[in-house]
Amino acid sequence: MQKNLFSIGWDLSLYKNIDSIMQTSLVLEITAHFPINTRKDTDILLSKQTYVPIWQTIEWQLMLQDTKYVQKSFFIWVYEDEILVSYALVEKRSIGLCQYGLFCIGGPIKQGQSSRDMLGHIFEELAKKESAVFIQIEPLTPLVLPYFRSGEYKHFLEKHTALIDLMQDEETLLARMKPKGRYNIHVAEKTDVKIEQAHYSEANLAAFYGLLSETLERDKFSANSREYFSIFLQYIEKYDLGGLFLAKREDELIAGGIFIFYKNTAFYYYGASSSDNAKRKYMATYLLQWYAIREAKKRGCDVFDFLGIADPEDQNSPLAGVTDFKLKLTNQTQVWWDSQIFVTRKFLFSLLVIRRKLKKIFSR
Repeated sequence: MQKNLFSIGWDLSLYKNIDSIMQTSLVLEITAHFPINTRKDTDILLSKQTYVPIWQTIEWQLMLQDTKYVQKSFFIWVYEDEILVSYALVEKRSIGLCQYGLFCIGGPIKQGQSSRDMLGHIFEELAKKESAVFIQIEPLTPLVLPYFRSGEYKHFLEKHTALIDLMQDEETLLARMKPKGRYNIHVAEKTDVKIEQAHYSEANLAAFYGLLSETLERDKFSANSREYFSIFLQYIEKYDLGGLFLAKREDELIAGGIFIFYKNTAFYYYGASSSDNAKRKYMATYLLQWYAIREAKKRGCDVFDFLGIADPEDQNSPLAGVTDFKLKLTNQTQVWWDSQIFVTRKFLFSLLVIRRKLKKIFSR
């Protein structure tokens, strides 16, 4: 039986800026028994978006629950005259000191502005019911919610990203790359680099995670656990959403990437490459991206998202290196809408922010 947390019939006469249409909303905790008809309604609404965020799908939330990175997930929806007009998936995550925060990543998904005030109220109520320190949203479209202010505790999506419009033909896509990007693709092709999709196995996971460990040490990044990647790769393979792609030369592994193709949107989710200069000279990472871009086109995607580049105003961004790489392959960039946060327990929030800053300082 699906757990129903609370349901609200909204008196719209209290809000002058909302049309006099009866709206109803509901909050459900997401489990494997999520209502099929509601899934279908969300699928219809997602299909109307020009950019489809994978993080706002029921299957993604169930995957996150399996990884234990998320304690609970909630589904908030708003119907107008029996038509789904807005919904949001919210994750409950541990933030330290035995406390929890709520995060809505890439949402809410909405059609029009009429549900704005209702969403703000439901978010507020959910944060209080779950005794969360705050609730944070990272919307991809313009949205200002009541009770919220600009700001964030931590971000999951980079505010700046690089995109490719896949509605163009391959010749145009190549022409819009920087000359060095095209040249590096040709270098990889001429030196007989081969790209293959590697189906999930412990051996393939170990090979990729070994490369990833090299990359993290070289570029001073952090990543999720091997157990997370095991669940993640099995999830995207189960739903035919892409997977792990490997670049090899003479059977030697040089680079790997995890790509997702969901509805009209493709994502370059994770990448890794050898630190051995004798292998790096073959420019396998460029051919790997070109292979994934063409695969996205074959699957009917309209947009390819590199998932994050440096803020052009930040001269010391840790993303500077990957940004240079990504912008050799596209000249299209995107700035997402500001994150917003509603804090329910201000003292604890201040304490957690200080703790987070101190951890960053001492980890350098």
